[in-house]
Amino acid sequence: MQPRLINQVWLPGIRHVTQATGLGWAVTESASATVNLFDHDLRRVARFAVPLDDPQVNVVATSQLAAAGDKHQIVVLDHNGAVHWRSSWDRLGGSATIGADFDLDSDDILWVRLAGTKELVAIHAATGKEIHRTPLPGPEAAWFVHRPADTWTGLTLPHPEPSPSMLIGLNAEHIVLRPLAGDDLAGFNPAGDRYLTTAFDGFLSVRNVTTDNVIAERHLEDLPDTPPGWRYVNRAVFLTDELILIAVSTADLPDDAEGHLLLSARRLRCRSQMRYPHPHRFGSIHPAQQPGRWLTRHREEDLLRLWQLDGRLDDEPLPGQIALL
Repeated sequence: MQPRLINQVWLPGIRHVTQATGLGWAVTESASATVNLFDHDLRRVARFAVPLDDPQVNVVATSQLAAAGDKHQIVVLDHNGAVHWRSSWDRLGGSATIGADFDLDSDDILWVRLAGTKELVAIHAATGKEIHRTPLPGPEAAWFVHRPADTWTGLTLPHPEPSPSMLIGLNAEHIVLRPLAGDDLAGFNPAGDRYLTTAFDGFLSVRNVTTDNVIAERHLEDLPDTPPGWRYVNRAVFLTDELILIAVSTADLPDDAEGHLLLSARRLRCRSQMRYPHPHRFGSIHPAQQPGRWLTRHREEDLLRLWQLDGRLDDEPLPGQIALL
């Protein structure tokens, strides 16, 4: 399948790309501590410098605020670059060498997972006031996953350690954790009632959020109609309630090149392979909040491209699918 290109943007030295709650994406530049915010059509709505010493900055954002952090500290700003507050990781109970993973939800709650103390902390992003913290043991690495149309946020503590993915939220200003089944949490469908888990060795599952019941579960090598040769799942995202896009690779591909496969969300059957006018390298897929769209990052050209599926967006065979495969 040939997707339709909606927009593309060139940025010097793209380093870090994340979904922005209520916006499109937040992107940092590798040469300076600079944040770019884009809307759902990949149009830039803000660009500002953050007062951090290390240019290796991670960033998350909402329609009102942005939080940026390096290995020493975190700072929360508005879209004009005005600082609301800042703190060292040591002050929050973290570590200057390990740092932390963090996210902003739709209520402008800043979630911080401190690797050093193995805690999850909820903070009012606008004021910096701590709401609550709770122990959260597991691996040092962690990442947050937005859940559409809900105040709950997904959190993954990656395997191989037996640390479950989970939903996190607040109840009466106390953190509530709800474990999810499966491997590493990859994302939620647009309706928010199903979630996708992946493992690098090729296992995927789609499950019901309320019950954790399996809707579909397969290994990459066992997906019906899948082109041969793919072995590893690098990333997977819901495009619609019925369609999933996965980035796959194999040790035989040069320079970490990857392919993108379109799967049905209810059967995990391969619908098509994406045909781009250029190759992609490892980690190029980023989810969008608008159904049927996704972002790719072309590292060598410092390009972000926004794509859209054309035609039918259901779970039936695509016209010409057999010919494509």
